[in-house]
Amino acid sequence: MALSSSPSLTSWTLLVLTPSPLAGLPALETFLQRLLSSTRSFLLSLGLSLLLLVGICVIGSQSEGHGVGREERNNGTSGLQRLKEQKPHPGHCPHCPSVCVPGYSEMLLRVQQLVKNLNSLTCKMAALKSNGSQNNCCPTSWLEHEGSCYWFSYSGKPWPEAEKYCQLEDAYLVVINSREEQDFVQAHIGSSYTWMGLSDLDGVWKWADGTDYETNFKNWKPGQPDDWQGHGLGGGEDCAHFHPDGKWNDDACQRPYHWICEAGLSKGS
Repeated sequence: MALSSSPSLTSWTLLVLTPSPLAGLPALETFLQRLLSSTRSFLLSLGLSLLLLVGICVIGSQSEGHGVGREERNNGTSGLQRLKEQKPHPGHCPHCPSVCVPGYSEMLLRVQQLVKNLNSLTCKMAALKSNGSQNNCCPTSWLEHEGSCYWFSYSGKPWPEAEKYCQLEDAYLVVINSREEQDFVQAHIGSSYTWMGLSDLDGVWKWADGTDYETNFKNWKPGQPDDWQGHGLGGGEDCAHFHPDGKWNDDACQRPYHWICEAGLSKGS
């Protein structure tokens, strides 16, 4: 009897020779994870570069205005009138119109959307790996806790730069809503001073996500916040941070502390 005429042997042969649809999944997953990681790093670098470029433009615009002012003052009263006519409008960058505030805002939104799409793709991979049992997840290297995702930095930035970093990740500086969340964060901050999403830049304490400060959880060190003026950095203390023991303190926003970003779970479907 020919081998090809045996139904059982033929089925067994086809089973061996036919690749499983999941056979290449681990390798594909590894490749996609590397791709997502490198793409995320590129997007964050792009966003931070845009921030730096806009800052340079603003400084350049201000410097030009000061230079014109000195020249016109030397030319008398008629020069003052010309200076008023030539004074740049707020947000106007004469040397870099393509990256001024309107264009920058649009680019920021695009970067945020790309990050959101990457997070969604990561969750789809996780859902595929779990046979559909996991539809929500956190981005790679983020920690999940009670329906939110947390990212803990390994370096320091001033509060405004830390805030922008989180925004580029489609997130915000961490908001503490309960003792339980406070304990979770405290367990991961180590021995570093760490920024949170609480500030009073306009004289009123506000959370980054709009949570009401007055009725929300608080964990200030005794005597804080005190808006101390003697740090030599100019102004008072308008940004809140964690001490290593978890207690809160207000400090000058220019200090380069670690920070924590918080975001909601990404959806894979």
